[in-house]
Amino acid sequence: MQNLGLEKINYMAVGESVYRAVLANGLQVYLLPKNDFNETYGIISINFGSVDTKVVSRETKQVRHYPAGIAHFLEHKLFEGKNGEDLLQEFTKFGAESNAFTSFTRTSYLFSTTDCVAENLKLLQELVHQANFSEASVQREQGIIQQEIEMYQDDPDYRLFFGALSNLYPQTPLAEDIAGTTESIMDITVENLTENFELFYRPSNMTLFVIGNFDLESTFEDIVKTQETLYPQLLTEAIEKEPIRLQPVIPTATSRMEVASPKLAIGIRGKDAIKDTALYRYKIALKLLFAMMFGWTSKRFQTLYENGKIDNSLTLEVEVEKDFHFVMLTMDTQEPVGLSHQFRTAIRKFAQDSDVTEEHLDTIKSEMFGDFLHGLNSLEYMATQYEPHLRGENIFDLPKILQDITLNDVLKVGHCFIDHCDMTDFTIFPK
Repeated sequence: MQNLGLEKINYMAVGESVYRAVLANGLQVYLLPKNDFNETYGIISINFGSVDTKVVSRETKQVRHYPAGIAHFLEHKLFEGKNGEDLLQEFTKFGAESNAFTSFTRTSYLFSTTDCVAENLKLLQELVHQANFSEASVQREQGIIQQEIEMYQDDPDYRLFFGALSNLYPQTPLAEDIAGTTESIMDITVENLTENFELFYRPSNMTLFVIGNFDLESTFEDIVKTQETLYPQLLTEAIEKEPIRLQPVIPTATSRMEVASPKLAIGIRGKDAIKDTALYRYKIALKLLFAMMFGWTSKRFQTLYENGKIDNSLTLEVEVEKDFHFVMLTMDTQEPVGLSHQFRTAIRKFAQDSDVTEEHLDTIKSEMFGDFLHGLNSLEYMATQYEPHLRGENIFDLPKILQDITLNDVLKVGHCFIDHCDMTDFTIFPK
């Protein structure tokens, strides 16, 4: 494939090969043909998420601050065509299902189809190429997104997670919901949307990943041709974002909602620096550590469960990004104050924890590997879990990571993360 300009990345552990190219306009393209599947997924991601509300102007070098929720707002608006038509329906005409989502650091648009791959892929690239804003359409969208935000606010688990996150990262974009607030949404203007679209929605700030039943050569040639048509001029200027500046955490906070049982979230914020190439392995090590301590195979979980202190609602989320990383434990419990103290103490003393052993690590690694193997049966899993923006290891490296990683490796990451971490808790009590 050298003549096409494609670099072949071999993932020996899973027998997969991903083909990569950086086009002249800066777009990073990743292709994974899997012709034993009937389906094809295409996903294009923009390096622009909910935390990117402060941007340094190239001209004035001044920091421009945009309202919370603007990345999510743009995601909504891109599905509106020039004449107000719903572009989701355009994918339907080609037999595809389409969707989009906004995270802390990225906005992604995707389709899945068993037919008309070339047509849907072209439509996906056209979708992020142009945007149509008018005062009337922005006002209409403000009402729609406000209803969405209000729906989120009625969800106790959503409120629990973001309440704790707001404690961990006060006075930063992470303290705001991804969709923004009902107030911030009303501050978004046509000018705001236009500036952010022109700044972030450029090929050099995007990755395109295609996986499934497609022809490698013709698909890549189609992508190159489409990109040359859509972007005849190169748009490769670097984007300078204002970094997240950590403020002192809010140690604890509470709220009241219509819930049957109190809900507790414990948030842990890391402050150590992680190399770009080590992000994924660091994340896996943290997942292994916290699963050993609090997962369903731990003695701690079994004892608390048998005594009725917690139930199966306990969840673990690990987020590791270049500019921030945190762990969140959430659960339903009748004893949130006592359990928070117990969990926080255990986290600080993780190296002496009776559940953190070689034998238990092997159990957790086997469970994680089993989930991974199950995921390989799903194109959707691979399409959404493969992260082309990562410079180092990725989801297809997981078997090798699990084989290589030792208890000492996990403990080392644990010390980096926990020894200087900040912690908070957030509790929702019944009204």
